[in-house]
Amino acid sequence: MIINDLSSPYKSLYVIGANILLLLRSNKSDVVDLLELYESFKEENPKISLSYFVYGLDWLYMASLVELTESGDITLCS
Repeated sequence: MIINDLSSPYKSLYVIGANILLLLRSNKSDVVDLLELYESFKEENPKISLSYFVYGLDWLYMASLVELTESGDITLCS
């Protein structure tokens, strides 16, 4: 479901991933807690569930755009 033709484009992993990247780039700290990131994401995208958010993070991880720290926080790859 990377590109979804049948429903709204806001559920596309490209759109979700892009919105996550925008949040991470605008964040003041280098690392972000998963739930804090999701809460910030929900303010801009209230229709996206936690499942879709995690799918977006998975896609970004597979594309080597984000990584997890040892404590489980999320950071942008350099």
